[in-house]
Amino acid sequence: MILERRINMIKKKKKKYRLKSSFKRFLIYCTFFLIVTIYAIHEAIPIYKEFKYKDTTEYKLTEVGYSKEEAQKFLKILDEEKIKFLLENKYNETYYPIITEKYYLNKNFSKYVEYKEYHEDTSYKDVIAIVNVNANLGWYNASFESNTNDNYLILVNKFYHLNDTYKRDDLKRISLEYSYDNNSAAEIVIDNFNIMRKAILEELDIHLMINSSYRSYKDQEDTYNEYKKISLRYADTYASRPGYSEHQTGLSIDLSSLENKSIKAFTESQEYQWLINNSYKYGFILRYPKDKEYITGYDTERCHFRYVGKDVAKIIHDEDITFDEYYAYYIAK
Repeated sequence: MILERRINMIKKKKKKYRLKSSFKRFLIYCTFFLIVTIYAIHEAIPIYKEFKYKDTTEYKLTEVGYSKEEAQKFLKILDEEKIKFLLENKYNETYYPIITEKYYLNKNFSKYVEYKEYHEDTSYKDVIAIVNVNANLGWYNASFESNTNDNYLILVNKFYHLNDTYKRDDLKRISLEYSYDNNSAAEIVIDNFNIMRKAILEELDIHLMINSSYRSYKDQEDTYNEYKKISLRYADTYASRPGYSEHQTGLSIDLSSLENKSIKAFTESQEYQWLINNSYKYGFILRYPKDKEYITGYDTERCHFRYVGKDVAKIIHDEDITFDEYYAYYIAK
């Protein structure tokens, strides 16, 4: 009995040992399997990611030749149609500089590309400006009706025009105290000019004067025809065609001072420099600045100021752009 009991005990111990050994082996196998699985996943994830990445539009753009940064920028800015265009065509080094210009407009992408192709020496900044203001079309080669609902932000230039009956309903006669002849202008222009006039009088003891302001369609027609007697090119350079003159808006004024009446004397005076530095604070901008003829279509008119309101005038002043550029990017876009 004792022997039998010991034999049973030994059998139980062996069985228990075998169970423990089996469990240990199971744990070892599980641990090994887990380690192998983790390693496999670790190795497989990058491969999977790379596989998935190669299926992305970003990767396809890099295959065309664009950098990853360029591809990401394209995807952020361009629409599907333009992305498709990039993928279906060869690498072009002009695309990225074009879309990263500040005043880039998506709607003009193909126009920028075409213009740059034929004007390689033109800077990207100028390409954007020229196309945005329609100057790439050639002066007067396209015609659009000015939006009179834009009020004092109405655009009138060599593309945007007014009809022969347009006349603001808030035109007022300008006092002869600070204006020559029978000038009139929009009430908001007169009010803000007066504030500016008093400021310059107090600061410099200079009397600012308005030489010219509102001009009707008929008046502009007569002026243009006089210039045209010299030549059409001369007329288009120094005057506006009827309907295409800002003076018809009642928002433009040509300035001088009592102390410096001639254009030369006035534009070399301290009051003129004061206007260049401060007129925007009163809502006025120099409408046709020097070296911007390729954007405005006019030789510089150093005495021609336009009312656009204080907020807009500040943007134009701070960003050193013309009203044409402002309108194209901030309003018409």
